[in-house]
Amino acid sequence: MSVSGRAGGVAVAALGLALVAFHARTVAVLWGEPARVLVNGAVPALLAAAVVVAGVRLARGEVVAEQFVPRVLAWVGVGVVVLAAATAWLFASVLVVGPLPPNTALTVLNAATLGGLVGFLVGVHDAGHRRQQVQVDQLNRINDTLRIATREVVDADDRDELERRVCERLQQSVLYESAWIGRCEPGDDEVTPDVWAGLDDEYYESVVVTLDEDEPLGRGPGGRAVRTGEIQCSQDVFADPSMEPWHHLFESHGVESVAVVPIVDDGAVYGVLSVYANRSYVFDEREREILTELGETIGHAVTSLDAREQLRHRESELATQNDRLEEFASVLSHDLRNPLNVAEGSVELARTERDSEALQRASRALDRMNELVEDVLTLARTGQRVSEFASVDLREVAAGAWQTTATEDATLDVAASLGPVAGDESRVRELFENLFRNAVEHTNDDVSVTVGELDGGFYVADDGPGIPDSDRGEVFDAGFSTAADGTGFGLNIVRSIADAHGWDVRVTESETGGARFEFTGAEMEAGPVEERTASET
Repeated sequence: MSVSGRAGGVAVAALGLALVAFHARTVAVLWGEPARVLVNGAVPALLAAAVVVAGVRLARGEVVAEQFVPRVLAWVGVGVVVLAAATAWLFASVLVVGPLPPNTALTVLNAATLGGLVGFLVGVHDAGHRRQQVQVDQLNRINDTLRIATREVVDADDRDELERRVCERLQQSVLYESAWIGRCEPGDDEVTPDVWAGLDDEYYESVVVTLDEDEPLGRGPGGRAVRTGEIQCSQDVFADPSMEPWHHLFESHGVESVAVVPIVDDGAVYGVLSVYANRSYVFDEREREILTELGETIGHAVTSLDAREQLRHRESELATQNDRLEEFASVLSHDLRNPLNVAEGSVELARTERDSEALQRASRALDRMNELVEDVLTLARTGQRVSEFASVDLREVAAGAWQTTATEDATLDVAASLGPVAGDESRVRELFENLFRNAVEHTNDDVSVTVGELDGGFYVADDGPGIPDSDRGEVFDAGFSTAADGTGFGLNIVRSIADAHGWDVRVTESETGGARFEFTGAEMEAGPVEERTASET
């Protein structure tokens, strides 16, 4: 049986008023007998007045929650009946042995008055105890539901699957009848269900929530949840004026209370989770907190899934790029180099038979083409993203690169404090070789080159003439070179290797006025691999 707090309170207050009226009449009748007025009139009248006050407080919802009003009414009835019946039973016992005392009916009504008040107090206590039990049971069910829903969120591989699983788990619990999730993006003016569970498809397809608070469809909890980023509840949809646009849908599907949870992460609202129950006053404070946590968990998961999807897309793009680079390298290595080898062989043969200035120019041009092919091939291979990082001893690799580079009378000094870096040793060596070659080709034969450590990286500097400010923006571009016989690929290869490692590179001026190339964003390890002097000539 469902009885509202207002109706129950009015019933109790009406009972109290009737008893007050009866006991007031008794006071008037017994006015000349003070003792009887006090015992049979005044005290019962005060008890009846207390029943009236209790009824008023019950009607105002100050005593017990709405769902426990029938229990309080039942206890009031039990109190009235039990004490009245007990008193009547005592009088019946007296009647067996002799005549009844006077005013037996008055005594029975006095007992009923006391029974009503006692029953009310017992009912309030029982309702409070019952409420605690219900809250504990409900909290356990909510926690179980949240735990299961959270596990579904963690296990889901895409957003559609995640949202569908959450709705199904909520609907399968004993707490809720239905759930749906609607997505929204910045600039959207309405939200409609995207995934759902519990009711028929026709219902969800007819639900529309606008985000404009000036429109009737935007004043409900759905629109408010998106605008505020906070959970919104309607504990009794038929008593809530903002829910009027959907009353016909709720009535036909037995929905009595609704909670709308924003799906949020870092202040961004990705959508709403709408939960329905077939009874009113379901969503208490603790339940709202837990549902809010669920909305945040879903929001974090959506962000994570979006990031994973972007990562997969990026990995796919990189794989495609690497495949193209491999194909390009294959073309350079075979399809272009083979004809060049034939041309070189033919020119060399012709020069052995009869050398000439024209054949010498052709030989030099072929050498130049081989250099270009080699540089472009290196660029293609070093441009692939580094997928496996190892500890690279920068001091050792720099010294090795110096030994394999034509350095004339130049000198190299590697800082003793330079530690290892996470990277691909082969490509790091190519980076040093190109920087050393660049320093020698664009300066004097006796240039001094220094390799040192930076905060979060390292640098390579020389004491040559440096690079003008006007050229620093183009120096890494393919084909840019200030040397007459330069290919223009050396520094472009350097940048390509840095990009492949996820490093940033910039060119500036060294302390001696030469060029200084700084590499930052590198994962430097503490200290050098071993203590040694790394000065090479």
